[in-house]
Amino acid sequence: MRLLEIIITKEDKEVLEKLLDIEEVVEKWSSETLDGHLVTKALIRDEHTKELLSNLESMPNCRVIIHPVEGILPKLETPDEEEEKKIGFSKFIAISKEELYSDVDEPVNLSVNFILMVILSSFVAGIGILKDNVAIIIGAMVIAPFLGPNMSMAFGTTLGDLKIIKKSMITGIVSTVIALLISFFWGMLAGDVGNITMDPKLSAEDVVLALVCGFAGVISALGGQGGSLVGVMVAAALVPPLVRAGLLLGGAYYSDALNSFLIFSTNIICLNIAGIITFYLAGIQPGKWWEKENAKKKTRNAFLIWSLALALIIIAVLMIRKMGTE
Repeated sequence: MRLLEIIITKEDKEVLEKLLDIEEVVEKWSSETLDGHLVTKALIRDEHTKELLSNLESMPNCRVIIHPVEGILPKLETPDEEEEKKIGFSKFIAISKEELYSDVDEPVNLSVNFILMVILSSFVAGIGILKDNVAIIIGAMVIAPFLGPNMSMAFGTTLGDLKIIKKSMITGIVSTVIALLISFFWGMLAGDVGNITMDPKLSAEDVVLALVCGFAGVISALGGQGGSLVGVMVAAALVPPLVRAGLLLGGAYYSDALNSFLIFSTNIICLNIAGIITFYLAGIQPGKWWEKENAKKKTRNAFLIWSLALALIIIAVLMIRKMGTE
């Protein structure tokens, strides 16, 4: 359930009343501000918020404040079975595009907390890898903030928002470089790191794992659910191979380091492909029609680029394997 606080001018009153004159709006009430604006509050079910916000976005001089509703007294009646059938596939989308903006923006801010979490997760993952302790590696997955940049990148791509894409790329690159540098110098100082458990050669299972993590991450975000468990899944696909690549590179095990970094790169690509597909199928797009066409073009181009990058990595892996058998 969402409470929308809609602020408009008096001239748009009739237009707003028509938009809110639908069954999905549970309750509404209006008031007038001192400067002559109208404030209308509308209580609406989660699954219908997206469509209404899309219509409100096309109204000039309209501001909407979205409030999540923790509870209502008396309790509202749930939709009957027939209405549930009408909702269909979109039932799992409990959060609007506007709310997603704030959800994907905060995790990609290069704040001191974000950088500290990257550093700490790198150290924890390194200790777990060197000690070959699965429990410690899981601890690194829990605190690693690698879900945000990838989900934000896919979200920005689907909307054709270059600002979000740029911000996500910078955050992703900085976090990757920090983890790689820490593990690289650690590998140089640790002595022989050749006895650590190596990453397996890149396989179809690795690609499937990364795609599943991407789908799960976006569906979790669209459903308005906490992303901590999904974040562990994403960290499982990113943090261990990245830190392992740095340790092996610092220890001069270049071939094994390359294999681990290829797995990390493949996972990044697959996460973004899965994210773009899920956001697109969920109908996440700009509100204005001229922006929609631009966003579709950018989404298509990004999807092709990520797919080409994945194909090149797979070809490179196959060539390396072939050279190794000769």
